[in-house]
Amino acid sequence: MTNAIEEPIVKEGKVSNVIFDSQLLSTLMSCPRKADLTFNQHWTQDKGNSLEVGSLAHTILEFYSKAIMQGRNRNDAIDEGFAAGKEYVIGYQPSNQYIKDENEIGLKNTPLEAYDGMPAYVIPVDRVVSTMVEYFDYYRNDMWTIIGVEEVRGRIIDEDEELRIIWKAKYDLIVDTNAGLSSVDHKTSKQRKDTIELNNQFIGQATILHSQNVIIDKIGWQKTLKAQEKFTRPVLSYSPDIMAEWSQEIVPYYARMWLAYLDAGYFPPNYTSCENKYGLCQYYKDVCRMDRGMRAESLKVFFDIGKKWDINNDDD
Repeated sequence: MTNAIEEPIVKEGKVSNVIFDSQLLSTLMSCPRKADLTFNQHWTQDKGNSLEVGSLAHTILEFYSKAIMQGRNRNDAIDEGFAAGKEYVIGYQPSNQYIKDENEIGLKNTPLEAYDGMPAYVIPVDRVVSTMVEYFDYYRNDMWTIIGVEEVRGRIIDEDEELRIIWKAKYDLIVDTNAGLSSVDHKTSKQRKDTIELNNQFIGQATILHSQNVIIDKIGWQKTLKAQEKFTRPVLSYSPDIMAEWSQEIVPYYARMWLAYLDAGYFPPNYTSCENKYGLCQYYKDVCRMDRGMRAESLKVFFDIGKKWDINNDDD
């Protein structure tokens, strides 16, 4: 599939091409109004601390892995990862060696180090750096062969005479292990919790890669835990039937719902999703709780128009 920005819906004669990724599908499942505001209208807000430190860790791992693929020795690759992370913290500068995207503005909700009175839930940059130093030491004997870094792949997963569904997945890593190809997804968190297998992102990655396994590379920010407790790599395995149901029944159902909402020009809210594991939905207070005539102005005041939907820029 092309890496260009693509419309979620493209008509070819009588056939509708629906381009889905895990963020669009999962948002649609949770709340059609949120899906419309985010993916059709492109409203956005600044990342919070959790997303910023997660993106920083991803950046360090991305440039480390790319350096390994290019034949650097491990120590030099680690140095490149941290150098890229340092640039990411500051944001784009013309002199940057690694962060070349002029839209990268740096970390706005993450302090460089802890300070008196800092809320306990805030992760500063120096803890990210120390955690990643510990991470690289813990996995110093990694034997994976890296064959893909921050790579987007896509293919048709279901089609009939009216609908063709193109699924696109973005991979943090694609590795060759002794058991074959597998995707690796980096996940950072402040709390230890089990990984839920029924996840659109992971099933989609496995489907596109023709692999039944996904490795979750968990990185915890907890200072009190031992390395073996905060660095774990559970493997999720999917049966062929689970993957077939997802690609041939579940995704097509929601693709048709997406088309129906677009045709009707109405995306109903789902009030049961106003609160989730991250807290309140970003649209709850300043959009959905407002009277209908006030919502458009409220969006302009509290939100910005972001980039056009493009899986290549998604932070799953």
